[in-house]
Amino acid sequence: MSEVLRRLPEGFLWGAATSAHQVEGGNRANDWWRFEQQPGRIHGGDVSGDACRHYERYDSDFALAESDGHNAHRLSIEWSRVEPAHGRIDDDAVSHYHDVFAALRRRRLLPVVTLHHFTNPAWIADQGGWENRETLDRFSDFVRLCAREYGGEVDWWCTINEPEVLAFRAYSEGLWPPAKRDDNAALEVMANLIEAHARAAAVLREEDRVDADGDGHATRIGFAKNLVQLEPSRPWFPLDRLRAHFENEKFNEAVMDAPLTGTIALSIPGARAVRRSVPALRGSCDWFGLNYYTRWKVKMFAPDPHVARAGGERSDLGWEIWPPGFEQSLVRAGRGGLPVLVTEHGFADATDRTRPRALVKSLLHLGCAIDRGVNVIGYLHWSLLDNFEWADGYRGRFGLYRVDFGHPDRPRTRTRSADLLARIAHANAIPRDVAAEAGVAL
Repeated sequence: MSEVLRRLPEGFLWGAATSAHQVEGGNRANDWWRFEQQPGRIHGGDVSGDACRHYERYDSDFALAESDGHNAHRLSIEWSRVEPAHGRIDDDAVSHYHDVFAALRRRRLLPVVTLHHFTNPAWIADQGGWENRETLDRFSDFVRLCAREYGGEVDWWCTINEPEVLAFRAYSEGLWPPAKRDDNAALEVMANLIEAHARAAAVLREEDRVDADGDGHATRIGFAKNLVQLEPSRPWFPLDRLRAHFENEKFNEAVMDAPLTGTIALSIPGARAVRRSVPALRGSCDWFGLNYYTRWKVKMFAPDPHVARAGGERSDLGWEIWPPGFEQSLVRAGRGGLPVLVTEHGFADATDRTRPRALVKSLLHLGCAIDRGVNVIGYLHWSLLDNFEWADGYRGRFGLYRVDFGHPDRPRTRTRSADLLARIAHANAIPRDVAAEAGVAL
């Protein structure tokens, strides 16, 4: 047996993550489907289309995860499938997700269920989306339905995925639907999404009273935050330092502080500041969901103020691959004392050449974060499958399993990274031979 470099805590969660629109395919009822039909919106003119056909193939996909030693899986319930029109519930879709959770149970995979992962029903978008305060009420209604319907099968709930990313991509940068460039709207949407998390947490605790996994807790609630590391491109230049500090305060710190303080405080130059007291935010999280991918060098007076470090190793999307930043983000995520669940972490690497080494190095840094006192309870890799990566279309290949999107059956091919992560998950440890095979210098 190989020497163990790092053993993980007993009960550690190992798995991968997906989101419904990115893998299921065949859904035309949400705002993203309509957005994809507009020329020039998606890289290469891609559309989600049949995606991975996971809506049909979920059980065989879960079998792959089970065979790889995963014991948890993050997925989302697609709101637009369940409620394609206001107040009209699709019984077939409701039944489908019951089947999905039954399959997870058979495969001994703990479901971590996201209730909002970027997509909105078309009818919500038509009523103003997250700019409209009524959307908070409609989302609470959807959460109540999910709690009542699936509470006996699900304990781990992720209310909102990356509120800050959705707000700025869709309402400031104009890259996602509804493609606005309005910083005032971006801040309002960001605040509404954070408040929606608080409301959802209250609904879940009220409605989901069944302890599905027998651990003594009927609900374990969190949300997922993309904690990008922001550093001045030129540390000697005061304006670069100022911009990096300001962006970090508003994009990262304000979002992480809200569930600790009960206050949403958002501001950026040239936009109306948002300050909102939401008492229900305090204590709304049982765990903190960390999404980590990269760091950006921040540069004032540049066409692109966020750039990858010159000379650094990069993913296929041009993001710097920087494993030490994973440890830094984990330490920051754990500062509030909550357990930290890694809800996303991965690398766009179609050839799977750089991912094995980056993955193992990152997991060693995760171990270092645990040594520094962070209560890291699990690691969910993004993603189980290559999938539709929003405005990047199909060029961002994050999957542990490659998907041939040119073939109607969407065959899966296992990567070397999947094998290495499987060996780590089965052992609940990082063996020396795995690190050596990944090319990690020890």
